[in-house]
Amino acid sequence: MNDTAPTPVADLTSPTLYPLSDGVGAVMLVQHVGDDKMIVNAARVSFGGDSDAPLTGRDEKLIAYLLKNKHGSPFEHNLITFKVVCPIFVDRQFVRHRVGVSKNEISGRYVEMQERDYAPTQFRKQAPSNRQASVEDDGTLDQHAAREVWAHASETAFKAYHHLLDLGVTREQARGVLPLSLYTESYYTFNVRSLLHLLELRDHEGAQYETRLFARAMGELAQPLFPVTFAAWRALGSH
Repeated sequence: MNDTAPTPVADLTSPTLYPLSDGVGAVMLVQHVGDDKMIVNAARVSFGGDSDAPLTGRDEKLIAYLLKNKHGSPFEHNLITFKVVCPIFVDRQFVRHRVGVSKNEISGRYVEMQERDYAPTQFRKQAPSNRQASVEDDGTLDQHAAREVWAHASETAFKAYHHLLDLGVTREQARGVLPLSLYTESYYTFNVRSLLHLLELRDHEGAQYETRLFARAMGELAQPLFPVTFAAWRALGSH
């Protein structure tokens, strides 16, 4: 069998991407277990064909076959852990993915939340024909006014939060006034099957722009770990 030990726990040298280019929002690869060969072995064990032999062209064809025909379970015998620092409204899109996904998040009950608030550099308009989508500004949005409104709302929320704490209100209640643009941080652990499912839905033209950037960063960090699988998946036209 192909036994692969976890990589060391994340440190300052861990691969990290900054999807929003603001130095705060980040996706860090913490650890991983397994590789393309592990996927092949999980598939071949059903007829006693697993081995320690290096990955072959025949193995690569098997991975492509499994993906094309939606034989998903062999892609579950591995793990990839990310530390994700993102706005709450992005995190709430990811947390909907529960099958094959584990999550632990910073808690505003235990710690005082930092004043880390995402602010768009460019505001978008509501799509006229899609209630959940946006379109690029056609020049009719007052970008400066929008930035001022956003900044004022953020500043007001954090002042209220700290005022409540100063009054002696418990953290678990005071956090209720904080905005959805607040940065939160979580550990997410996926198997490859669950990660590919997330990418199909969240790195998609119908997904929110900021969410797409974070999903794409996860894919970029995971692809070198399972290169044959990702190449076969992309060849199917998923991305």
